[in-house]
Amino acid sequence: MKRILLVLIFIVNGVSLSAQTEVVRLQSFLEVGEKLDCGKYSIIFKEVLVDSRCPKNVTCIRAGNARLLFEIKDEKERSLGEVEIYISDKINLYFKQYQPLKNVDLKVTGLAPYPENPFKIEQSEYKVFIQLDELLN
Repeated sequence: MKRILLVLIFIVNGVSLSAQTEVVRLQSFLEVGEKLDCGKYSIIFKEVLVDSRCPKNVTCIRAGNARLLFEIKDEKERSLGEVEIYISDKINLYFKQYQPLKNVDLKVTGLAPYPENPFKIEQSEYKVFIQLDELLN
């Protein structure tokens, strides 16, 4: 019985080692209107929809957040749709009709500049820091 159990443990360990997946990570920053070309698809930073982050020189009850809009296009520049994402959120860019996005995650890791009171940030001033993770099988 112990031998069978040992054999099963070795088999399970061997299967789990061979089933490891590789993740390709791409980090970049984009200005409003700028496109990140990823080969079979591209991501365009369209605009900052809401920026409710607490300004540097103000005391706020909560920190706030920013909501951003991205457009996804295929290699022929056809729009696959738009996605809204908050800073630090992660969105799976799975569009059923488009296979290259099946295993791609988009995460916004930062947004600059940080608000200061009383200045208003213009759309053209924003830069977003993004991270794309693609699972390779």
